[in-house]
Amino acid sequence: MNTLLFIIWLFFRLLSSSFVALISSILPITDLEKSTPLFASGLPLDVWLERVFLSPWQRWDAIWYLRIIEKGYSSSNGTAQFHPLYPGLASIFAWLGLHPLLSLLLISSLACLGFLWIYTRLASLDLPSEHIRFSILLMVLAPAAFVLFAPYSEALFLLCAVLSFYLARQKKWWLAALMAAFAALTRQQGLILFLPLAWELWEDSGCSWQAALSSWRNWLSLFFVPFGYVLWLGFRLIILNDLFLDISSMNSAIYSLLISDSASEVVPIQRFLWPWHALWLGIKKLFTEPDPDIWVNFIAAGMFLLILCLGWKSMRVSYRLYALAITVLSFSYYTGPLHPYMGLPRHLLLAFPVFIAATPRIDRPIFRPIFLFMLGFGYISLLFFYSLEAWVP
Repeated sequence: MNTLLFIIWLFFRLLSSSFVALISSILPITDLEKSTPLFASGLPLDVWLERVFLSPWQRWDAIWYLRIIEKGYSSSNGTAQFHPLYPGLASIFAWLGLHPLLSLLLISSLACLGFLWIYTRLASLDLPSEHIRFSILLMVLAPAAFVLFAPYSEALFLLCAVLSFYLARQKKWWLAALMAAFAALTRQQGLILFLPLAWELWEDSGCSWQAALSSWRNWLSLFFVPFGYVLWLGFRLIILNDLFLDISSMNSAIYSLLISDSASEVVPIQRFLWPWHALWLGIKKLFTEPDPDIWVNFIAAGMFLLILCLGWKSMRVSYRLYALAITVLSFSYYTGPLHPYMGLPRHLLLAFPVFIAATPRIDRPIFRPIFLFMLGFGYISLLFFYSLEAWVP
């Protein structure tokens, strides 16, 4: 299984890099892409390698992570919206002399490999061996899963999150909570891991208050979950002077805690709304002013919701809590009238337990080719739009 897992990872790593390089020759975006053909001869090797393997990934959030590595955080340029663990780890490799963009890709690629390895071990706790391979394909073929190979933080977050779940299933509560703290240092959604860890602890106590009180030391580990996020808030408050709590409403309080006030430099309009309100605004946009971005987001989100529904009945309660919280939070994040659900498929991807739970329902001769084709087509399509900067992941 480990060899097969490595082959799958390597295939998607090479596929993604080759595809974005090819698309960059059709519509070059960066200065290097515009000035250097993909198959130019006589170029220095380092310039050609940067042109082919690095420059095509310099899109959207990757630009902000590069800015953090090269210039550090600032409260005035939007970088404070991005949590520190991912660019921090990449900065180590950049400090050792690697190209900053290569450093980001190295971290995300290795994190993706680690995530898939632990994902396999976690899935094996609930699935028979004949379903494991298909579950991996279901995960890596999710339309937005190409970001696991891009200079984005999702791969590192998922590695921390799946480790947290796996360690909790092994009853290693303090290590599980520590991984959740690392997840919170990677993305805001790491805070959600408090819910499944608390439920796993509750079930381990036999759903008994008396037993729970007797294992109070294990329950103390849960304070580790928000600890990483508190460190990040302290940095924003003391070093960046970028933390301004707005308690005028619950949604405003959530937004001001989870998102930097300077985030408008990245996305001009963004806030948390009740999910039904944000969804209504998205549907209104879909039918009154449709564009490729809103169609892509709703189609990809629809595919995710179908997989969620298929796996819901067989999902562990802790998985349900996590997947539901990720889904609600994703549909509550409103990013303005132009692109109301920017990054929706990427945010939903974080609810990885749905791909484990849905596997037995989908891994059947009649459904298997249909889902693999749908997901594969979605994967290539979203990667294509990402490469052209025609869709905001």
